[in-house]
Amino acid sequence: MTEGERISTGVAGLDLLLGGGLFPGRPYLVTGPNGSGRTLLSLQFLLEGIRRGEPVLLVAVDEPPHEILENVRSLGWDLSKIHTMDATPGQLAYRRLGDLQEIKSLHDVRAMQDLGENLRRPNQATDEISMQSIYLKLRRQMDVLPARRVVLDSLTSIRHFALRASPDKQAERTEIQSLLRFLSEKEATTLVTARPPRENELTPEQVLCRGEIVLRREWRGHGTVRTLRVSRFRGSPHDADEHPFTIDAKGLRVETGVPPPTTLAALP
Repeated sequence: MTEGERISTGVAGLDLLLGGGLFPGRPYLVTGPNGSGRTLLSLQFLLEGIRRGEPVLLVAVDEPPHEILENVRSLGWDLSKIHTMDATPGQLAYRRLGDLQEIKSLHDVRAMQDLGENLRRPNQATDEISMQSIYLKLRRQMDVLPARRVVLDSLTSIRHFALRASPDKQAERTEIQSLLRFLSEKEATTLVTARPPRENELTPEQVLCRGEIVLRREWRGHGTVRTLRVSRFRGSPHDADEHPFTIDAKGLRVETGVPPPTTLAALP
């Protein structure tokens, strides 16, 4: 790609807010509470890569891949070409979602659900889930699959499930920095999802990622309203206003409004 070229997020309205899309080969942060649309936005990003003939990789930590398949089944999305590293506790493995669809057809849903619960029993031996273990696994797998788009969903869960979590914030920042730098060296554009930090807390991923997309979900009147805001985006002016969005079978639809937004964040 030429200098300054952008890649689409797969969400037309978000691309418009970003001034044309993301800069390739850089890491970006997507924050929001549960149910705000973090995973769906990330899947759209990967599916856009598939549409363009790019190899893509999902590192699934929040939910096992078979549950992700179930969650998007009502949308009719075809995830079969997305490669996934199942990094849920006890299931650190590298698979294709298409393989899981085939396996699921040979087992009833209840048996698969029971298996998922068993893997989360505290006393059962599991693989270590940590930033370092995922980093080492990615180093091996990126040699086999040079993914152009990578989603890590989510960094919050890695912290929660880590069996040897270190209270050393500098060590944590170094591990995150090493992972993101490695992915950038591999020319992968990366989305890192996370739940919102505590008030007045600045997390390592906020410092290290080149931009942040903030999703919100709240009750207004008798319904739920979801909003999206590009709070930071290094290297380009961008729309910093908060915009409503909806979710349907085609994914996220951001209401950008007409005429063009008047609030543009200055270059960093």
